[in-house]
Amino acid sequence: EFNLTEENCPTNAAFISIRKLQGMKETGIMMFGYFLNNKQIGFVALENAGSSLYYLEKLAVLPEYRHQGYGTKLMDFCFEYAKNQDIKRISIAIIEEHEILKLWYVKYGFRIKQIRKFDHLPFTVCFMEKEIE
Repeated sequence: EFNLTEENCPTNAAFISIRKLQGMKETGIMMFGYFLNNKQIGFVALENAGSSLYYLEKLAVLPEYRHQGYGTKLMDFCFEYAKNQDIKRISIAIIEEHEILKLWYVKYGFRIKQIRKFDHLPFTVCFMEKEIE
């Protein structure tokens, strides 16, 4: 949909490898899966960024399970987990041009903090943040 390839966007979740996941785990990034009938259908990672902030990364739900509330359940889990860790904010970075996804995050309570274009990416990045209640 956004013409992403491994060459122009190697850090995108669509191209993540086992090696990269292992590296994330080794650096202390928390990773969680959503399982349905013993099948993993979703994934999300939380990185402690310090200053009472977590970065939410790599949120994904398999295409055939999207728009059924599983992404929201992953988000709910992340916020409850962060709250129990005394984290005050969660930040995300998404494709600015992905209006449906951006509206989903806004509906969840995220606010746009910054929009920025990077020369090495084929899209504009929208940084969003939500306070933990």
